[in-house]
Amino acid sequence: MFVRIRWFVAGVAATLGGFGYLAAQVRKARQRLTPANLVAAGKNQAAAWLDSVAERLAPDDAGHRGR
Repeated sequence: MFVRIRWFVAGVAATLGGFGYLAAQVRKARQRLTPANLVAAGKNQAAAWLDSVAERLAPDDAGHRGR
């Protein structure tokens, strides 16, 4: 009888702990997904893409001299 009660209490504690963890994760995600943060992330992504395109289009001094 007490074993069942112990497992029930452990299950309730695990469920409450899981919900608390999920609530904290949702709270953090809401703070990260503000419009200002999304704009900043978009700017950084666009800048990284432009840098990668510029590197691909830039002439390679050592690789093209003998060809």
